[in-house]
Amino acid sequence: MADVVAAVGLCFTCRWMRAAGNQRGSTFFRCTRADTAPRFVRYPTLPMRTCAGYEEAMLFVVLLHYTKPLDAVDAVRADHLRHLETHAARGVFHAWARRAPAAGGVLLATAPDRAALEAVVANDPYITAGVARAEIVEFKPSNVRGALKQ
Repeated sequence: MADVVAAVGLCFTCRWMRAAGNQRGSTFFRCTRADTAPRFVRYPTLPMRTCAGYEEAMLFVVLLHYTKPLDAVDAVRADHLRHLETHAARGVFHAWARRAPAAGGVLLATAPDRAALEAVVANDPYITAGVARAEIVEFKPSNVRGALKQ
């Protein structure tokens, strides 16, 4: 994860960033500030080390609560993990694990706003299969360490 953060720079944790992928598996980081302020570049050269428009994205903890027996959850687990990996590559999910005891999961995410994260979570195979429900806890990152800190 630290390699991705270093390769992308500030855009990785900026609230204005929108990651987009293509059919070949490449990910592009788009600055949505460029939509209304022409002084910003729509697709900046990475890594971005300084930016006058940088605003730190919100941090979220997503608590997954299993609503079906574990065997039903495990039947869609591989699809769920692919979903997490896909969105980790786009800068949304940074860490995740099954809770102990196995009553659900915990995801650490960054997103420009709650609505953007809700859209990603709504498409999680656990949610679409009805084997889990999600609780999203939002917080402003005032004490950030490690790979999430720029």
